[in-house]
Amino acid sequence: MSAGRRILPVRISGLTNRGRERLRNEDSCFAESDGEKALLVVADGMGGHQAGNVASSLAVTAAEKFWQDINGRELPEKDKTRQMVVTFIREANDLILAEAAGSTTKRGMGTTITAALLAGRQLIIGHVGDSRAYLIKDDEIKLLTKDHSLIEELIASGEVKPEDALNHPQRHILTRALGVEKYLQVDLLELEVETDAVILLCTDGLTNLVNDREILAAAAAAPDPQELAEKLIEMANERGGYDNITVVIASGTGGPND
Repeated sequence: MSAGRRILPVRISGLTNRGRERLRNEDSCFAESDGEKALLVVADGMGGHQAGNVASSLAVTAAEKFWQDINGRELPEKDKTRQMVVTFIREANDLILAEAAGSTTKRGMGTTITAALLAGRQLIIGHVGDSRAYLIKDDEIKLLTKDHSLIEELIASGEVKPEDALNHPQRHILTRALGVEKYLQVDLLELEVETDAVILLCTDGLTNLVNDREILAAAAAAPDPQELAEKLIEMANERGGYDNITVVIASGTGGPND
């Protein structure tokens, strides 16, 4: 690193909330930083006689192990780092399948996962399901992930209008999730982000009730990650909170301030 270049700290927050209608919270999240990089994960569990919380917790267990492997260490070259993200998500899938195979009450459980590894200005996202990752920068919000859901496919084919999606009877059907098949296809995205960017991961308990413009407005009003996460969960609960709500945020990239 050249003289005079200051590493900006990564500020993170991760909050999960049961909401107002669900009896249990089947979401899980993970957010850790060593100052120069951060790992963020959200997981929305489902199925298996209400064992969705087990599935999402196992996804976080895999994330914790991955973080232990990279915490405080320099990451390898980009190709290997990308593969590490895919590998930990597939390991989470293996954990869920193994747990489900040994228990009739857990059979059929699964979970979404959206994971973001932020290292300097480099952002790598691994994604399965309909939990989302957003990039917020310069009064703009950009959805980085594509929902793996039937409703997304129906919108893409023109069979359903986007404005009708939230009320569609098939809106909760996923086309891809952890815990379904041994082979797991993981969407992978890599991009460079600016030092003042905000990375926001969330489950659909937020986005079904709070739209992108409202998330952007909340981010402008609450630049602190903890404050923003609390505000977004509050907004979702004020509108019914009919699902579990999870928000994980990183502010600043850990990259050099040049």
